[in-house]
Amino acid sequence: MQWLAIIPILSLLMLVHELGHFLTARRAGIVVQEFGFGLPPRIFGIERNGVIYSLNWIPFGAFVKMLGEEDPSSPGSFASKSKLTRAIVLAAGSGMNFLTAGIVFGLAFMAGWPTPVGNEVAIQQVAPGSPADAAGLRIGDVVVDMNGQPITRVTEFQQIARESGGRPIQIGLRRDEQPLSLTVTPRENPPEGQGAVGVAIGPPVRAVQYNPLEAMAYGFWRAIQVIGLTLMMPVLALQGIISPDMLRPIGLPGMAQVTSQAVGYAADTGAWFPILSVTGTFSAGLAVANMLPLPALDGGRLFFVIIEAIRGRRVSPERESLVHFVGIVVLIGLMILISVNDIRNPLPAIDWGGR
Repeated sequence: MQWLAIIPILSLLMLVHELGHFLTARRAGIVVQEFGFGLPPRIFGIERNGVIYSLNWIPFGAFVKMLGEEDPSSPGSFASKSKLTRAIVLAAGSGMNFLTAGIVFGLAFMAGWPTPVGNEVAIQQVAPGSPADAAGLRIGDVVVDMNGQPITRVTEFQQIARESGGRPIQIGLRRDEQPLSLTVTPRENPPEGQGAVGVAIGPPVRAVQYNPLEAMAYGFWRAIQVIGLTLMMPVLALQGIISPDMLRPIGLPGMAQVTSQAVGYAADTGAWFPILSVTGTFSAGLAVANMLPLPALDGGRLFFVIIEAIRGRRVSPERESLVHFVGIVVLIGLMILISVNDIRNPLPAIDWGGR
């Protein structure tokens, strides 16, 4: 049931997103009719200063209902405001998600951020069905030697694995500070994207805690890095710097899988880093996704504002509504396909570090 943790995490991030729209709309003098948590039908609502604050039966997400989102004839409506005001209101949701990502990442640095230490080689991922998986290697194992040869570099591990295709290797490990020896037989023709043994390796990591000021600075820098990497990934894949597999989008099932792993690790170790890291990453991802110039998203609506600024007149509300409706249908279909892929091809285990 750990996967259910994705519901409160995403709901919180959506609430923060809508809060950005709500605060900037009120500041701009736009009439906000309702600010709701969850999705209708409504359980109850409280009216304050002309706004209904509602709690709804479907406990997922949030929404802001503004007056006249597409009709400029209504005084106090969203559509009656200037192009700059509408652009600010539309961008404010993603702005709040960026702010949230920075703060949450900052809390993760305060709680303890995994940092590479020492000159050792540790197992960071184990591919399902690989020789490493069959032999019993686990994430976090530290490789001490291979066939009696000490291992202190990643390249040493890789070279021995490549040269031993089809022949068993005796691997000396350290697991939970206890010595262990396992036998692994590397593959001669491993699947694309996997090595002969079927592991991702790197230096071991330990959780390093930072003071609040440093943590928040690192947190916002981390949020910028996540957003920058997200935007640059297609270019990096074309240049061969990263694997095309890293471009794989994930839907709600994939996000639930990652969250389940984070919650499981936190429950086993008491470390909050994985949950905070996942929340920060999702928040930064929402900031980017909502600003994409796609119909029905904030970025799509902002694109129409830009078109209006270039043309000097609005696109008719009927045409804009039709574009957004088609966009919603396409996005729902795309999310269904992505979710089916998540279920058929579960994400690999993650090494959260900090051991």
